[in-house]
Amino acid sequence: MSIHPGMKMLAAVVVLFLAVSMSDSVILNKCELKQQLQTGLTLPPNMTDVLAQIVCHVQLTSNFNTSAIKTITESKNSGESHGPRKGRSAKSQGKNKGRPSSKVTSPPHLESAEDKNEVWTLYGLFQLSDHVVCNSTQSHSLNLCGLTCNKLLDDNISDDLACVQVLINKMTAVIPDPKTAKHIRKMISLIYQPECVNVKASTYFADCP
Repeated sequence: MSIHPGMKMLAAVVVLFLAVSMSDSVILNKCELKQQLQTGLTLPPNMTDVLAQIVCHVQLTSNFNTSAIKTITESKNSGESHGPRKGRSAKSQGKNKGRPSSKVTSPPHLESAEDKNEVWTLYGLFQLSDHVVCNSTQSHSLNLCGLTCNKLLDDNISDDLACVQVLINKMTAVIPDPKTAKHIRKMISLIYQPECVNVKASTYFADCP
């Protein structure tokens, strides 16, 4: 049985797409990331351990994968405590189903679970959120880094580093903007890893040159 030329063309496009997607994804290691952070970030003095803690969070959240995507469904009435919370569920490679719709709002006692939740999509090496740093068109965003979220998924992490620098600058400003700081803290709470809090650079980077 002969294959329709259109099907051959479709197959070729799919193969090309997969090849490009794979080539755009890079798995770093902690020593490589340490070097890039040291080159690409400006940190306050005596922040070596903080650098190790950042890399530790990257290891546990994205596994050093520059194209990692995760969606987290967060209960709107949950607190801003660190770590796993009730009402939170996470999955990789999910799509945002929690964006606001134009339907008529139901009375509180008739609201669905979906109405009471919001979906945060985390992008790239540092698992940065579309609510805070970039525009995904799927949720309202502060877009602090002035990026489309897809820019955080390629193998060029210069824009990722620049975005992390923006967040550091926002949080260490003499007078931080309360709304901005609140959203950044919320994003950090979603990727917070308690195992990384007391990490020391001298031991975590012991194998790095």
